[in-house]
Amino acid sequence: MRTLGRAVALGTVIAAAAFVRPMDAHRGEIPRLSYLLVDVSSQRVIDARWDDLERPLAIGSLIKPFTALAYGDTHRFTYPTFTCRGSADGCWLPAGHGRLVISEAVAGSCNAYFRQLAERTAPDVLMARLQSFGMRADPASVVTPAAMVGFGEALKFAPAAIARGYLELVSRAGQPGVAPILEGMRQSARTGTGRAVGAAIEGADAFVKTGTASCSHSPRATADGYAVVIYPADHPRVILLTEAHGRTGAETAVLAGELVAAALGAR
Repeated sequence: MRTLGRAVALGTVIAAAAFVRPMDAHRGEIPRLSYLLVDVSSQRVIDARWDDLERPLAIGSLIKPFTALAYGDTHRFTYPTFTCRGSADGCWLPAGHGRLVISEAVAGSCNAYFRQLAERTAPDVLMARLQSFGMRADPASVVTPAAMVGFGEALKFAPAAIARGYLELVSRAGQPGVAPILEGMRQSARTGTGRAVGAAIEGADAFVKTGTASCSHSPRATADGYAVVIYPADHPRVILLTEAHGRTGAETAVLAGELVAAALGAR
């Protein structure tokens, strides 16, 4: 199994000169890639390639773990089992995910499952939960069930706030309702939407959450992809937030996995 012993010391390995430029040259179809690498224990930025870390952005499905916790706040942290029928239920996976528990819904980022949670969660409960995690949304935001699933631009957060929120999530692993969400993020790295990360760091575990959101760049693309990687899962040392212009969250996980592998000296 790989260890992270070198990763913090090798923050510059992930710098644009070492990784992004060669990849851009090799894959000219990738016009913009941004990332933020943070040390978990000190919350110090190790490396970053982002135009503005404080500019709020729509984050797509990265909101889902917090929607789940807000649901749990008023449902004794008992998450339902739900059958996703795919397009018929508004899920991104046409054939559907089938019967799901919360960890599987997180791993597969199932829209239909989280829509069920969102419709039973008051917007002010979600806003309070987000604020408790250091993620302050605009108080004037119109928070609909669709926004709680990750659609639209009603909920926006700065990259630095997203990293803080996920760091807080990991730090609260022992609190009610958090463990199955983290288990879902672990499954995501193995078999879910973030499985490209698991493939890149073979033999190691990570927490991964992907998201696909409205494009925030010019020229406009169909979407921007996001991937959060917290590594290693057992004793988190770093968190990586990656954004890829014109890509889905699952496609961005491919790039995030390569970034983590580069930090580990695997490239």
